[in-house]
Amino acid sequence: MNSAAAPAAPAPLPLRKSLRAKGLLAIIVLLLYLLGSVAHVAAERGRIDDSVQELQALLRHEKVLALAEAAVNGALVDANVAGVAALSGATPLSADFSQHMASSTALLGTLDEFDPAYAHIQRVVERSHGELLAAPVGDNWRRLRESLARASDELEIRRRSLIDRREAMTTDYQRHFDAVTVESLLLSLLGIVVFGAIVAWFFTRLTGDIRRLEAHAHRIVHGGRGVDLPVRREDELGRLMMAVNRMSADLDEREKQIELDGQRRSHRDKMMAVGALAAGVAHEVNNPLAVIAGIAQDLGSLEGSVPAPRVAQAAQLILTQAQRASQASRNLAELAAPQPTEFDWVDVNAMVRRVLQLMGYDRRYRSIGFHSELDGELPAVQAPASALQQVLMQMASLGCDAMPSLAPAPGSVRVATSRAPLGVEVLLEFPVRLDFTRADVQRVLLLSRAMIEPLGARLAFGQDSGPLLRIKLAWPADSAKA
Repeated sequence: MNSAAAPAAPAPLPLRKSLRAKGLLAIIVLLLYLLGSVAHVAAERGRIDDSVQELQALLRHEKVLALAEAAVNGALVDANVAGVAALSGATPLSADFSQHMASSTALLGTLDEFDPAYAHIQRVVERSHGELLAAPVGDNWRRLRESLARASDELEIRRRSLIDRREAMTTDYQRHFDAVTVESLLLSLLGIVVFGAIVAWFFTRLTGDIRRLEAHAHRIVHGGRGVDLPVRREDELGRLMMAVNRMSADLDEREKQIELDGQRRSHRDKMMAVGALAAGVAHEVNNPLAVIAGIAQDLGSLEGSVPAPRVAQAAQLILTQAQRASQASRNLAELAAPQPTEFDWVDVNAMVRRVLQLMGYDRRYRSIGFHSELDGELPAVQAPASALQQVLMQMASLGCDAMPSLAPAPGSVRVATSRAPLGVEVLLEFPVRLDFTRADVQRVLLLSRAMIEPLGARLAFGQDSGPLLRIKLAWPADSAKA
């Protein structure tokens, strides 16, 4: 018979369907979101930086404009003082006035970088100042004062405009800064909420599937078969679910095969036992029948009337052999009757007698003598009768099978019952040495112990030189409480 081929290995899982790919995708999406958020915040901060640069330039413009306005006002004061003195005739220019005019023109020149319109004011003041230097008379002083006054008014108007513009830019900067701060917080919260919700949903679903798989595996361990676990995933966990379903189907098929093999083996064992029992019973029944047939033939061979003593003797022999056959039939009925599998009070001595009777019917053990020493005061025990009878039969068969069947006198088996501190003991002694390393012997011992030890009973073996094999079965008086 060819052995079953090993199952083929499943195809590798595509990367796009694996949990690792899902984790990498989640990380990539998170990184893209972070990069987008950072780019947006950086753009907004760039606009804020531009506003700061513009505000700094405005402040520098305002500062230079204030200095130019102060210099023009100082020159205008000197021009007014000098103009009053010039009403009486030409007046030379003072050093302070010249210094104020040089400072005013220099500062007005520095304002060109902010606005080219300041060059016109500078040219008007320089032209008036040049005319005054050429002819320091009253009209030139008047025109210079008018030029300085217009320049002062123009600078004051521009300075106030710069102040209003600076205040507006400061307000806009503060509003923009607050908006960027709020947007940064909202983007962070949105990322945490959305990504956290997705992760929570994913792991909740993953945990639920793992719990369903665990419950399904628990049902399989406790015998649940035939119902597959629904698979709604295509990743590694889905592969594991499908593998568990296949394992459940394989276990179910294997258990059915084992059960079928067990039924076949049990049927074969039963047929062998029935054959051995039938042979023994046939021997026990055929002997009385043969005796009865011989008596009938003997009586039939007599001629004339049969003497009454001879008839009485023949009748007695026929009655004895009929009782012997009837007793064999009753023993067969008792042994073949189904034993209760639930706990009941059992007479151990009666159970031992039935086992010895059944052993005596087996043709393999006819040459073996069974010597019983049963304690008449032995109490009953509460146990399943079938288990007790099966273990006694197995132990008796184990010892008898080890005895040399071809020897002229294989010996006798001693069976004794006695009280024990917690129940009863059955002792079987065989004049043989048993090889406990044999696989069939170990199998019988393991099966027997597995049957009785959960009930509180104990099975002990002893091998003495002689040889002498001792098997002791200790059964508690109430094994239902064990």
